[in-house]
This record gives sequence, structure tokens and C-alpha cells, in this order.
Amino acid sequence: MPVEVRFRPLHEWALPPVKHTVDRQRSRDDAALYRENFRFVRAERRPEHCAPWVMGQELGWQVLSPVDLAFTPLDQIELDGITDPKGAGRAANRSELWQREKSHLAVEKTSWLHLYQFGTARGWENMFLPNGAGTVEWRLGWAADIPRGYFLLVMPLPDVTGIEVPVGILTSTVIARMGEDNGVSIAVRPTRTTTVRRGQPIARIVLLHADSLQAKGLYETEPEAENASA
Repeated sequence: MPVEVRFRPLHEWALPPVKHTVDRQRSRDDAALYRENFRFVRAERRPEHCAPWVMGQELGWQVLSPVDLAFTPLDQIELDGITDPKGAGRAANRSELWQREKSHLAVEKTSWLHLYQFGTARGWENMFLPNGAGTVEWRLGWAADIPRGYFLLVMPLPDVTGIEVPVGILTSTVIARMGEDNGVSIAVRPTRTTTVRRGQPIARIVLLHADSLQAKGLYETEPEAENASA
């Protein structure tokens, strides 16, 4: 039986991941149209006719933006979060401090960081949390149930501009813990002013088995060159 991944929205605004499919029939129809009506021009070598390309495009699920939002780059300075974080914030001349574990991240006041606060049992919480190195943690509001021994690989999409999605791997334990809070989150790094729309694909997730992470490469050495004088 195929392995199943269950996506569960935890908030009404959440958009669970969707399966992307390539329109192969349209490409075949276009090829037939060119073949039957034009003397010279053809459309036979389209990527939709290449099975490896199609399988690569349809692998996994696309992660969708749950909101309309205009991103801007977010410069962040990591500061001592224990000794004197407020003093460090004043020294960095930044207006906001965000505590992340043992550090504080100092940023300028940025509207989009606070714009989407959503209701939880604990009160209002931010959809975006500064994460360091110019990235933010984007809380997506849905949970995923995956079998033990599997992982979710987070990957960027090639046609998304203005935000970078660092490649990362989420374990089943981490995903389960996220599901108990506000759902799966991914890291994104805005690189310029850019707007995303609700329902727009922003990343891809792919299910991996533990064997994929433990696989080893074996390399055969070239046979020794025969004696040139032979």
C-alpha cells in the first residue's frame, strides 16, 4: 500500500499543501496542432513530453501562501539574550528585540512582521517570527501526519522570485510537535520587495524515508592502466 500523508488545517485561514500536476494532454494537443497544420514548425520537444521532467515536477506537494502580503528584506542582528538584551538592543540601535531561545534578534520595526496576527487559545500570535540570517519562520496553520521513520524535505520552487526558501528537513517528531502548536512552519528569506498572494505556491515539500538520508555512495576506481610498453 502507498504511504499516506494527512494534512489537517488547524486554523480556518490555513491552506494545506496541494499536489501539482503537469498538463500533459494540452502539450500533446499542441504538438498535434503544429504537426497537422504547419509545414516546418514543430512542438514535439516540450518538457511535458519528458517523463523524468514530469515526475520531478509532480513530486511531493506545493506549499501555498495563506495570505496576501508584501515582503521586504529583514536585516537582523543576533544579540546576547541573557546578560543585557535591552542594552545590546540600544547599542545596535534597533527598535525591536525578538527572543529566540538563548539569543535576541534586533530588527527595525517592520509592518509585515506584525500585520498577520491570528487568534489562538493563548491569545493573538504572530504568523512570522524573525529566525536569524535574514530569514523568518512562517507559521502556516496546518499539521501533517507522517509515519515514523519518514521526513519532509522542504525545497524552493524555481519560479518564485523575491523570497528564498532554504532547503531543510523536518523529522516526524518535529512535525508532530508543530502540529500540537500552530502547525508546520518553514523558513523564508525575503530578498527584495515582493508581493505574494493567498494560494500562491511558495515552496515544495517531499516525503523522504530514513533510508534516503543514510544512503552511502560507492565509487569504483579506474582500473590500473596497463603497462604502456606492453
